[in-house]
Amino acid sequence: MVDTIKTKSFTANYAVFGEGKKNFVIVPGLSLRPVTPLAGLIEERYNIFKKEYTVYLLDRRLNAPDNYTSLDMARDTAWTVKALGIDNAYFFGSSQGGGIIQEIGINYPDMVNALVIASSAAYINDMSRVAFDEWVDLAEKRDAIGLANSMTDYCYSKKLTFPNRESYIKSYGNMTEEEFKQFLNLCYGFVSFDVRDRLKEIKAPTFVIGTEGDLVFGADASREIYNKIREGNSDCELFIYDDTYGHCVYDEAPDYMERVYEFLGKC
Repeated sequence: MVDTIKTKSFTANYAVFGEGKKNFVIVPGLSLRPVTPLAGLIEERYNIFKKEYTVYLLDRRLNAPDNYTSLDMARDTAWTVKALGIDNAYFFGSSQGGGIIQEIGINYPDMVNALVIASSAAYINDMSRVAFDEWVDLAEKRDAIGLANSMTDYCYSKKLTFPNRESYIKSYGNMTEEEFKQFLNLCYGFVSFDVRDRLKEIKAPTFVIGTEGDLVFGADASREIYNKIREGNSDCELFIYDDTYGHCVYDEAPDYMERVYEFLGKC
């Protein structure tokens, strides 16, 4: 089910599936368009969770403002979760979403039962800055096809065949001005993201997953998150895939969701 939630400050779209007693919140990465219209496909990927968890897929707030920082994104995510009547949850965050849930783990610890930080980083490192700069440049030029091509190249492994790549790229040829502005504001505000000095404050059980094939942040970014959380929290695990998979390893690796499910089952 896809629906809209309104808080005092903003409106956001979300999707929900599953019927379990535990709350599982997915905070996706940076995308060219909202992800909730793809909820049916995403639900299939998370099928293993549906009996034990009620799964919430959250889009970013509509009309993201200027200077919209990672802390602002975390605050609005927390408000969305509260507005949905959820007091605490298991959080899965990929890429930029992984940065957002790091902020939530630090600033809203009472909401967090456990964190799964996927293909992310503790700050915008030199590697990711190259990708972000390219995406911002293409978005500012309103080059939708070039932007979709670039994001696909950075995010998916060249060793695997991206299904329907050509039609997928072409589907972004009609991006609207509103979509470009939303994408850019989510990029502009995130470049200041840096929680390296505060990761040891995360006390919830945490699973950090990366891949050697990550062309956005690199595998060492996942290792850094793990090591810094472990300074203050021994209940943290790390798994790094080999370079078979790209940044979007959570879409590519067939055993990915089983690994997440197994970890959360121990929490």
